[in-house]
Amino acid sequence: MKSVASQLQVGLSGLLISVFLILFAVNDHVTFALANALQWQEISRKAEYIRSILLHSLKQGHIPESPCLDAQGSGFYCQWEWQQEGVRQVYLSPSLEEMAIALPDMAGDGSLELKLHHPKGGELRVVTFVHTLPKGKLLLAVAQSDAVQKNPLRKWRFYHLFLTFFIILIFIALVYWYVQLQFDVFGRLQREGKQWQIRHGVRMLPNAPEEVKPLLQILEQQRAMEERSLHRLRRTLGQIGHTLKIPITVLFHLAEAPEMQQLPKLRAVLTEQTHFLESVLERHLRRASLAGPNPNGEFFRLEQEMATLVRALDMLYYDKGLEISVRVAKNLCCPGNREDFLELFGNLADNACKWAKSRIIISAGNETGFWLTLEDDGPGVAEEQLAILRQWRGKRFDENRPGQGLGLVIAHDIVAFYEGELTLARSTELGGFMVSIRLPHKEECLLPGD
Repeated sequence: MKSVASQLQVGLSGLLISVFLILFAVNDHVTFALANALQWQEISRKAEYIRSILLHSLKQGHIPESPCLDAQGSGFYCQWEWQQEGVRQVYLSPSLEEMAIALPDMAGDGSLELKLHHPKGGELRVVTFVHTLPKGKLLLAVAQSDAVQKNPLRKWRFYHLFLTFFIILIFIALVYWYVQLQFDVFGRLQREGKQWQIRHGVRMLPNAPEEVKPLLQILEQQRAMEERSLHRLRRTLGQIGHTLKIPITVLFHLAEAPEMQQLPKLRAVLTEQTHFLESVLERHLRRASLAGPNPNGEFFRLEQEMATLVRALDMLYYDKGLEISVRVAKNLCCPGNREDFLELFGNLADNACKWAKSRIIISAGNETGFWLTLEDDGPGVAEEQLAILRQWRGKRFDENRPGQGLGLVIAHDIVAFYEGELTLARSTELGGFMVSIRLPHKEECLLPGD
């Protein structure tokens, strides 16, 4: 479904186009009607002027010089007749080029407006006058070609249409800009919401429009209820975990009891199952600790934490003399909860130190979302063993190494919680084991105090 902003932009743009096209049609019709009326008015005014000249001369008893002097190509035409004692005299303007206008018979005196066919094609708008005098009868016709009006009006229509669409485009751009400006409030709410998430424990609704505030209040109430329920659940799981640790400790002591030395097989099974029970309990308690509010919007600087982690690993594995190279950009921000990612990096780095011969490389960046790789020069893992590890069941391939085989499983749980991807492969640079982390996070690094 399209966003509300897009629907508003498309709907208002369509409404604007419809309104402007209706206005264009109305304006075009009114313009042509007005031009038509003005043309008839101009022809009538010129005909009245010529009639007055002719009547004045004829009443004085002499035939005047023809006042119809419109030149060829002027678009105006004039023709008058004087009928006296059966004699018919016809006078044509030069613009008619000896082609008289075929006028209908008029029984009495008066005027008439006609539309006649032009001898050369097109249409003529004609105003005729008939006036009877004591000595004869005067018939006057003044005409104008419709091309005189239509040619300028066609140009006007083209420019009018162009101007209308230009204005439509401007208004559509303004509509898109204004709607986007009004809906930017939701982007601001999103940014304020991220800052809101960073302020742990602070209940503050972002400044929002009146229509949105009730929804935000409902969401905040729902979030508060979920946090209370999660808090009770995590507290209950913590209590169960602490309660189970006592019998697990008793089982460990029972396995080490002198009486169990005489039953080595039973002692081995009891020790193995107790370790398994302890690892499962630890894993599920870790999952419960992750089941809190979504940590998106939290950041911490990775460079400082990596320096502390490398110092701790150097002290822990000083006897191996490992060279740990950190390729992390200055001020690189890691998106997420600091404690979660320190446990993630700690598990992966500790696993690398156990297997590495002399070198470990840690690289990180945020070109297309946050990513981190950790490589060692140890023996690596065969492809069939990688397939088993990717099942994330806590499998150990070397029982002589310390640990319970849960490091990668816990790391996978943390990365999955942040909707990321954890990849296991062989290092192309060092030849050993490589773990890659990628988080689909492209938001701005927001740190309190920045």
